[in-house]
Amino acid sequence: MMRQSAFILLLIFLAGCGTVKHYGLTAERIKTKTGWEMPYNIYYPKNYGKEKVPLFIWLHGSGERGDDNVSQLIHIVPYLASDITQIKYPCIVLAPQCPKEEYWAPIKKTEWRIINDSEVTKPMSGVMELIDKLLKDPKIDKNRVYLGGLSMGGFGTLDLLSRRPQLFAGAVPICGGADLGKATNYKDVPVWVFHGAKDTAVPVQFSRDLISVLKEAGGDPKYTEYPDGGHDVWNKAIREPELLKWLFTQVKH
Repeated sequence: MMRQSAFILLLIFLAGCGTVKHYGLTAERIKTKTGWEMPYNIYYPKNYGKEKVPLFIWLHGSGERGDDNVSQLIHIVPYLASDITQIKYPCIVLAPQCPKEEYWAPIKKTEWRIINDSEVTKPMSGVMELIDKLLKDPKIDKNRVYLGGLSMGGFGTLDLLSRRPQLFAGAVPICGGADLGKATNYKDVPVWVFHGAKDTAVPVQFSRDLISVLKEAGGDPKYTEYPDGGHDVWNKAIREPELLKWLFTQVKH
């Protein structure tokens, strides 16, 4: 945790020192159409402006909710914005923050279970507005917009895919769950699903059922299940040797 915190501070420092106008990590807020402000961080790679770059949207888990515009950076974002990743896969990384007591997807609050056929949540509506705003930037490759998230963010990833499948070239939901009735909406979007077999927070059956539905609909999803993995398999998943290579070769046609 200390190493991650130090890296977050380094990214913020670089945001003020980059020689390229947008290089580094910046904390921002967007005022939504309904009047509330959603905090988010956005990382721009060094080659931004020189050529079109992909956009990778990352949705955090329930433990990182709030309004500090920092907590959502604890997991995964430091890795995605690190030199080791950006050298191979330069991209813009977008990390919005969900308010406390709210959710990316319509989840039953007493248990991690999706509420089927529900309206979009307030936080997800904000994410959609933010994406629409960013995609007006001609420097973003609109055929290479990627989406991922862990736990609550895994639910959010699948919820957003079901609502706006046409936006995304690929997605990585980790230890999440989906409204299976809407899964066919994104059967043609390349997805790589991850889950731990011993997850006691979000049942692994959620991911197994999703894979079955997608395959039955003619989709070709990838699935990795860790036999000894619990809930926190995200750090292992995001570092799978083939994951980012696979993801960044996906192009929307």
